[in-house]
Amino acid sequence: MSYGRYDADAGFESRGLSREAVDRLIAGIMIVTLAFNAMLAVINAHITAVTTGEVIAAELMIFFFSTLLLVLTLGPHDRPWLVLMLLFVGLGLIISLFRDELAAKNIRDVLSIPVFLMLGLRYSRNPVSLFLKLHFIIVFFAVLEVANPDLFSTIFDVRSYYINSRNYASDEFWNSDSSLFISATRPGERFFSFLDIHRVSSIFLEPVSLGNYVCIIVILLIAFWPTISLQKRAWFIASTAFLLFACDGRFATVTSLLILALVPIASKLPSRSAVFYLPGVVVLGAIGTRLFHPDPMLDDFGGRVAKTMALARNLNFSDVIGMAEWGRISRNLDSGLTYLIVTQTLLGACLVWLFTTLVASDRVPDLERQLRIRRATHAVALFIGLNLLVSYSLFSIKSAAFLWFLYGAAIKPEPEDDLACA
Repeated sequence: MSYGRYDADAGFESRGLSREAVDRLIAGIMIVTLAFNAMLAVINAHITAVTTGEVIAAELMIFFFSTLLLVLTLGPHDRPWLVLMLLFVGLGLIISLFRDELAAKNIRDVLSIPVFLMLGLRYSRNPVSLFLKLHFIIVFFAVLEVANPDLFSTIFDVRSYYINSRNYASDEFWNSDSSLFISATRPGERFFSFLDIHRVSSIFLEPVSLGNYVCIIVILLIAFWPTISLQKRAWFIASTAFLLFACDGRFATVTSLLILALVPIASKLPSRSAVFYLPGVVVLGAIGTRLFHPDPMLDDFGGRVAKTMALARNLNFSDVIGMAEWGRISRNLDSGLTYLIVTQTLLGACLVWLFTTLVASDRVPDLERQLRIRRATHAVALFIGLNLLVSYSLFSIKSAAFLWFLYGAAIKPEPEDDLACA
């Protein structure tokens, strides 16, 4: 079966937008989302210093045009995600009211979930074709960075960009001889010690986001495998392996292997059974730290998990209702799970997880589409569960946009689904 075009809302044309125009606009938004940080870095390096406010303004423009497109193309299958969006905004405003200051970043962190997921829902083409374009851009800049790191540094001057736009201190960049991101030349051995290169970032400008992107491509491949030609499979596999080794991603390696090993088995279960992943991962993390006593001060997988468990144990009532002091919030930046709770409340964190795993239905008449929905849901849930244990990078638009767009494209309904469930 070929990837079918979603035609659940035939009213696009009546609103002045053809389906092809919507697809082109969505593709444009995704390309801009991929490139805007790199473009700002070029401006910072060669024209004028870029401040935090200008980065925020760029992200707000992406959200504005994305939301405008969503409003112009609303359909019945958007309802649960609109509800989630309103809940996020409502929670954020309530927290802001009680804190007596606008918690804008907290709201922005989670709005990417419904916004980009709904873009994926209305993208009528196979997302593999769009990811091929994005992938070529990412691989091109990764090859450039490996082949000529001095030229890459001259173009982007990542060090200067993050000092000016993210309020990093210059002494945080421990390697004064490098203008790459802090962790590009981290002390100690590489995870892939046989490679004698720095940790590559490509157009993402920092290695962690490139590692997350590798995991997203693994999800794309495992969900859409039957729709991908042999030549494209070979290209994706070879180039993604190159990106994985280049970014030296410990988390990306472990997560990709787990997705490839477990999702084909888990996809025999209903997609909604993925709701148990995060509780299971947390329980296993707690058991692992109790048995092996990893040092929470070490910057490795075990240390990150141990730190998350320690932070979770120290949460108090003010933390779980979103009233944590800013100092306590900053101390949770190395743990996605506790960061999500202290910024969105325990209720908000539960809403994120329940909507992600329970809204998508695999009750569809076509078995190939059922398998795609199951694989995508299980893979995304596994990725999120593992990511929340070690990092909050999932909330960066550089990772979140592509994950949620892909998930929306994978679970989107077809007209015959309504008839099958009637």
